[in-house]
Amino acid sequence: MSEIESGAGASCPLHPEFQAVSTCSRCGNFMCRTCGEGGSQAWCPACRERAGVGQSFALTRENWSISGLLELSWAGFKREWVMLCVGVLIVLAASFAGQVFSQIFSLIGGAVDNLAVTILAVVLGMVASYVIQGAVTLGFLRMSMDVLNGQRAELGRVFSQFGKVLPYLGALLLSFVLIVPLLVLIVVGAVGAGLATGTVSYEQLTALADLTGGELDAAVRSLAPGFAVMGVTALALYIFPGAWLLTPLVLMQPEMARTESPGAVETLRRCFVYAKGQRLAIVGTLLLGGVMLTAGVFACCVGWIPALGLFQLMLAGLHLALSNGAEEA
Repeated sequence: MSEIESGAGASCPLHPEFQAVSTCSRCGNFMCRTCGEGGSQAWCPACRERAGVGQSFALTRENWSISGLLELSWAGFKREWVMLCVGVLIVLAASFAGQVFSQIFSLIGGAVDNLAVTILAVVLGMVASYVIQGAVTLGFLRMSMDVLNGQRAELGRVFSQFGKVLPYLGALLLSFVLIVPLLVLIVVGAVGAGLATGTVSYEQLTALADLTGGELDAAVRSLAPGFAVMGVTALALYIFPGAWLLTPLVLMQPEMARTESPGAVETLRRCFVYAKGQRLAIVGTLLLGGVMLTAGVFACCVGWIPALGLFQLMLAGLHLALSNGAEEA
């Protein structure tokens, strides 16, 4: 067996078959990713047991279930709901600040009569927005993992992940590289299905761009069978290979938050390892989270804040469960 994160170095004294990736900040002993729970624990298991600090996350990829994940997440939320809700407000504020920075850069670019400068300003605005929102979201997930491991929710954790900005942007770029070809495949496949079945023609599709008002409505109604064929094809391609390819990316932010020195390529590789054989369960967890968020919106909108806090706990717990035991698997 080998550690997911391979490399030269000493062996873990508790798990000799794994390589050490860090040391215990209390006693100095070497720790593998299993001992440090993927970086979420600074102390080795022996020190945590002696000091009674931080219970180990109970779920593994072998015994976890959506109901069990919800139960543990709800217990953690009830214990630290005030700090978690404050953390959600900080994340929302960071999102707003990111949008403000993006708009400022766009306005600066628009004020300059130079296309290259305008494009550069827009790109810089997008990067600034992603940096602010992403770093704070990673921090909130890190705090959520602390809660799930039996620790207190410390708001300082929300601002502890800005040092991971560069690998985070690299992982986003790699994700984008995966998503764009998929979107092209879906569009080409859907249009190709419409053309192959004869329900639409290339001339009919291109003619839609020149129509407006009632003529456009009439043309769209006449092409309803073709759009139905294209829609079904697009949905099928989105489910596979789309869902197969994109589902592991759900674990990207939690993995980045948990790992002390993440790399973009290694982060995405681990996400695909964790998601192996678990894609349907991941989708089920996301659907449950969507139901909770929708219910929060209907609860006078204010309920969306605690619902988002609970959902982020579930997302962090999902990652902890799927990564717990992945080395042995």
